[in-house]
Amino acid sequence: MPTNHYAPAHGSDQAAESTFGASRSRSFREWATKHSEALLGYSFVGPALLVVGAVMIYPILFNINIALRQWDWSTPFDAPKPYVGLTNFTNLVGSDRFVNSLKVSLELMVFALIVEYLLGLGLALLLNKQFRGRRIFRTIFILPMVLAPIIVGIQWRYLLSGNFGVVNYILFRLGIEAPALLSDPTYGLPVLVMVDSWMYVPFVSLILLAGLQQIPQEVQEAAEVDGAGAWARFIHITFPLLGSSTAMVLMLRSTEVFRAFDVVYVLTGGGPERSTEVLGILLYRIAFGEGNFGSAAALAIIISVIGMVIGGVFLKIVHSETRLF
Repeated sequence: MPTNHYAPAHGSDQAAESTFGASRSRSFREWATKHSEALLGYSFVGPALLVVGAVMIYPILFNINIALRQWDWSTPFDAPKPYVGLTNFTNLVGSDRFVNSLKVSLELMVFALIVEYLLGLGLALLLNKQFRGRRIFRTIFILPMVLAPIIVGIQWRYLLSGNFGVVNYILFRLGIEAPALLSDPTYGLPVLVMVDSWMYVPFVSLILLAGLQQIPQEVQEAAEVDGAGAWARFIHITFPLLGSSTAMVLMLRSTEVFRAFDVVYVLTGGGPERSTEVLGILLYRIAFGEGNFGSAAALAIIISVIGMVIGGVFLKIVHSETRLF
């Protein structure tokens, strides 16, 4: 009877496969047991990640797709949209209107940050002291933060109107010639800075006040005992120890002011003579005024990238100040 020389080898292979399978199963059980808490956490976070992907990631990818195509108001949704590559981006960046809007947005951001920080710091130093009625003042002080930006824009438009505005009426009664605050390009940007500061100085002061209350009182008292005056204590102790709060304020407010739209749209509409046409207003006009969705999507990406760069710079400053991130 012929001998099957391959039978023993075949049996050995089956045994080896069985041993390998058992080893893999045991390794997987050990890994799952070791990371059970992490797996449980991912199982809870998973649905939220799916929602984020559906709500955020897909629209971003869809917007990028629009930015690379020629798509205007008259193009049906199911009609073919020609691929134009980076043409929408190059046409935008090379246009005078984009340069003007970028300049206005950056100027608004810089001047608003300066005014809001200085006023917020002064009010934070005031609120950090004990005085009668401080709690009532704090409550009244944060009221502008409660109002919606659209409401703020409407109320300031009524106040500054040249025809029936309260401000111009008061100046007229005082014998002062009222300036055309909403129709003169000279006053467009200062008016936006004033209104934005009125809304967000309380926010800035609250963050800086929290930073002031974190400074150990013993340090101030020791410096005072050593003969340091109030100004010297502020320059050498208070202000340096407010570094993380300052960076946080600048990061949050810079990105918020740079993408301003609602108040500007209601208050000035980007005028007069494009003196307040920030990037958000330009995007609105390209998308819904001209119906050029491709260029509007490209501008949205540009605004996002610039905003992320600005926020990233201040985030790095926050990281260096706090050493917590």
